[in-house]
Amino acid sequence: MAKRIELAKYSKRPDFRSSLTVIAHLALVLSPVVLAAFLGPSLWWMVLWILFGFLMNGFLNLMHECAHYHVFMGRQGSDFLGRWILGPLAIADFDRYRWRHWKHHTNFGIDGDPKDAYLVDIRGSRLIAFLLRCLTLNEAVRKLRHASVQGEAQEKTTLRPLLFLARTALFQALLFGILLLIAGPAAGRAWPQAFLVAVLVYGFIYLYGLASLTVFAATLRAVAEHQLEAGQIPSPRRGALRNFKCGPISRLILGAYGFAEHGTHHLEPSLPYYHLPEATNELAKDDPELVPDHQYLKELSELARTHPLQPSARES
Repeated sequence: MAKRIELAKYSKRPDFRSSLTVIAHLALVLSPVVLAAFLGPSLWWMVLWILFGFLMNGFLNLMHECAHYHVFMGRQGSDFLGRWILGPLAIADFDRYRWRHWKHHTNFGIDGDPKDAYLVDIRGSRLIAFLLRCLTLNEAVRKLRHASVQGEAQEKTTLRPLLFLARTALFQALLFGILLLIAGPAAGRAWPQAFLVAVLVYGFIYLYGLASLTVFAATLRAVAEHQLEAGQIPSPRRGALRNFKCGPISRLILGAYGFAEHGTHHLEPSLPYYHLPEATNELAKDDPELVPDHQYLKELSELARTHPLQPSARES
């Protein structure tokens, strides 16, 4: 696709600034998990579970930036962040994610697009049914199977999956160790009690939050960004491209790292997220469809009330 803007004027920002952004965001996302370990079992855990589950979705959008080599000036920095932190944090193979994501870009909305989340039917009671599938972990299991089947088509070596497992095990052990220290010495608990608290926090707030609420939020984000509205005809693609107007909360949870400007990103995937708002304004002067006049909750409400699934969409 021919570029319609001058990319040379959009240079990458210094790595120091990007590093501070990543560290601050990671601290915010993990704060509910850390606080739960310090407080111990209480009704506040439900609130912290919800906070972590939804905040995690916004942070995992950063893995998308790493897949495009946009986070740091050099490619090695994005590879390190994706392979050693974001992938292990999400218990996801970053290299396989990158491969699937580029397939999504090259085959968006047509046969061969590995992404099917935006085809989920959320009309009426089906939205509640989908939420229940997420809460019972059925959707997380389906996604794992879907990714596994796609991964069979990817060129693999015998070493790469082992490296992924090793990195994930190391990261998860470090995370659990931190939770144990917070639940124990930091909170003044004896080690047996601290171990039990750490296990419960790790299992409920972190793992279950990731596999239930984060999956739910990520799917709704994809639906808002790509699902066709009533009356839209899939010609030739069965997906839409939208840009969103976000407040601080909706951007933090759903539109972080350029996802609010998702339509612009698909047109100009070589731009880092922090340049997308300016690029969107430039492109929207000639293409009204790129004007960021959509809102996540409003779009989801509209799709939930009126959207008839296209024949090619999978039934949920």
